Amino acid sequence: MTFEQTTAGGAASGLRKAPQQARSRARVEAILAAADRIIAEEGVEALTTRRIADAAAVPIGTLYQFFDDKDAVLAAVARHHMAAHAAAMRDILDKARDARWFDLVGVVFDRYVELYRQHPGYLAIRTGRYLSRELLQLDEDNNALVAESLRKILVSQEHLADGPVLATACRAGVAASEALLQLAFRDDRQGDAAILTEARRIQYLYLADVVADPKYRA
Repeated sequence: MTFEQTTAGGAASGLRKAPQQARSRARVEAILAAADRIIAEEGVEALTTRRIADAAAVPIGTLYQFFDDKDAVLAAVARHHMAAHAAAMRDILDKARDARWFDLVGVVFDRYVELYRQHPGYLAIRTGRYLSRELLQLDEDNNALVAESLRKILVSQEHLADGPVLATACRAGVAASEALLQLAFRDDRQGDAAILTEARRIQYLYLADVVADPKYRA
């Protein structure tokens, strides 16, 4: 995986300073990739600045040149995954403007499963609850993006009444699905198949109930 956009982001990406030269950018990318591998293979608890520097084959001083501590590295890794996920979700939702809600739910659900399977480092951060307030907000923003798109589809295609009641229902549905996904991946890096099946079923049933409930009708 590449952390190229993160290395170019400077303070906005959690770096003490943005690397200017190609060699510096390559070193920062190596640091982030090494941290991601350690997290994926051994968990966040195994992360130390010395381990990261050794795995990245860079001097420890180089790491501190760009990051305050291991938490800053961890945050940069999480932020990178979240930004990539948000970009992918925006692309999916933009292409699914005319999709029915049940098709959209399936596509979004599969995207979350793919994310967790392909990026075990991000999964370890999420399931281990190592998100700062800032990262929790970014995570909430990602879920809000999905909930907002789902709300718009339900209003336009199912003629549900737009407003805070429907918005809350969509937000709750997305949050419930996310919680079940984390449960499915807690002890299985590919995701427990039975729990994933149930998670998808629960999501469909919940939204089908919303669509059928007269209180959501315009």
